[in-house]
Amino acid sequence: MNAKTKKRIAIVDCGSPLDVAQGLLNLINEYYDIEITNELDADYVIHSCMGNEVLKYSGVRIYVSGECVSPNFNTSDYALAFDRMSFGDRNQWFPLIKIYTDAYNILRNPRPKADSIIKKKSDFCSYVMSNTKNSSDERVQIFDLLNAYKTVNSGGRWRNNVDGLVPNKLEFQTKHKFAIAFENNSHPGYLTEKFAEAAQAGAIPIYWGDPEIGNYFNSKAFINCHDFTSLGAAVARVIEIDQDDYLYREILEEPWFIDGTEPKSLKEETHINFLKHIFEQPHEQAFRRNRTRWGIKHERNLYRMSHNPLWHACHKLRDLLRGK
Repeated sequence: MNAKTKKRIAIVDCGSPLDVAQGLLNLINEYYDIEITNELDADYVIHSCMGNEVLKYSGVRIYVSGECVSPNFNTSDYALAFDRMSFGDRNQWFPLIKIYTDAYNILRNPRPKADSIIKKKSDFCSYVMSNTKNSSDERVQIFDLLNAYKTVNSGGRWRNNVDGLVPNKLEFQTKHKFAIAFENNSHPGYLTEKFAEAAQAGAIPIYWGDPEIGNYFNSKAFINCHDFTSLGAAVARVIEIDQDDYLYREILEEPWFIDGTEPKSLKEETHINFLKHIFEQPHEQAFRRNRTRWGIKHERNLYRMSHNPLWHACHKLRDLLRGK
């Protein structure tokens, strides 16, 4: 058996609690001898949107993000994030839902028998949300509309009505027929763990976020709010299902993916192959960002703005006084 090739990788500007960077490394650990380093000359740098430390590093930069923030290909060589843009070999769609492997794997497997799901249901609908700051109004609207029909049990910090934060989201959602799974905002490709965690609980997700979700997940298996003219119309469908046991059972028997087939763009091998393409090139050939004159000038300017703002302000003031 051949020895694994060593790859020196720095990880910067990445958040928590669930590190997307570590999720990527888990995909390729078996192929490479990975050394995590803080050295500025690391061969590769996995970075996200939580800062600008990446500008200090010289290596091949791979952008990842669990947030709805698009990559900047002026400073990153490659990206695995929410955007499904085509940009040569530099971008691969990698929604956060893929990091939550236990929940995501539920979507890939045959659904349990409807009877085994139904016997666990005692409540109407759950919602676990802790923050609406800087997020879409639709997250509040869906709660109000559904709550006007029946009580929606809110287990997060926001409008909590179950005597405190729920200690286990999965257990909480499992006893509900429906679960609100609304993203912070609506953006093509922006798909987080919310949909998969509702599915893992055997609840019917009431989903809003990625307007293209119906292109790869089976809209017969959940409430795709993007299929309706308004949230009110989506709620009317929820009420119809809630009041019709036969219809409810029908939906529980639908596969999560269209035709029961996981699309290639979401398959693990797709993301592994994208990463292997980066790591198996000769290192100097793996760079894609502009490292010539204007690329260097642009990045130097960003670096000064971020890491030396006083110098940058003085420099701009000088240019202003000179009439530049």
